[in-house]
Amino acid sequence: MKLIKRILPAVCLLLSFLMLSACGLTIHEGVGEGDAMDKASGTVWYHASTCYEAVELEKKLGKLVVGEHDLELYKILDMDPDEWVATEEKNVLYTSDVQLPTLAELKPTELYFYIDGSAEHKLHTISDSDTLQSIIKAYSENTSTVYDARPAYKTYRVKFNSSVYKGLYYALTYVEYSADYVVDDVNYGKYFLYDRFDQKFIPVGDEIHKALKIE
Repeated sequence: MKLIKRILPAVCLLLSFLMLSACGLTIHEGVGEGDAMDKASGTVWYHASTCYEAVELEKKLGKLVVGEHDLELYKILDMDPDEWVATEEKNVLYTSDVQLPTLAELKPTELYFYIDGSAEHKLHTISDSDTLQSIIKAYSENTSTVYDARPAYKTYRVKFNSSVYKGLYYALTYVEYSADYVVDDVNYGKYFLYDRFDQKFIPVGDEIHKALKIE
């Protein structure tokens, strides 16, 4: 009897682990109406633009099957795992029930600056509400121009946090030139936010320049 009492907890633990493994999320790329599908539930998943980045990954939920390769999927901090998941690189997937929020709808309260190409060390933070609203308004309302990759004076990787979707960043590139950026005789100024995914290159005025006190 004592032996059985010792064995039962271990057996229960093993069964729980096996049940969890069997019920793990498996999304297949290129299946269904969206970008991917969970065949078990029929849930359709989409890849978010690379502007959307998970702030922090929590426990593993399953895998994304891409051809012969598997990518691990994780729960995103403060986000519903039935609607949002992320890969190890913090790339976001969302279900067909979700409407991706715009930058304005994220209602950011801070803007973080990093060395372009790296997110390891935060260099600057803008938290002034009026400055942020001016930047968001310019990005949301101004017209995109052509990005021709001419050498810039400064570039930063920037991430807007969100007061509504706390598990998501909205990530862009800030580009600043030493001279005005002119395309087809139109002067767009020196200061831009660049969405590399959708190739949007939007003039945003000098609010970031003034806030960072760039020389």
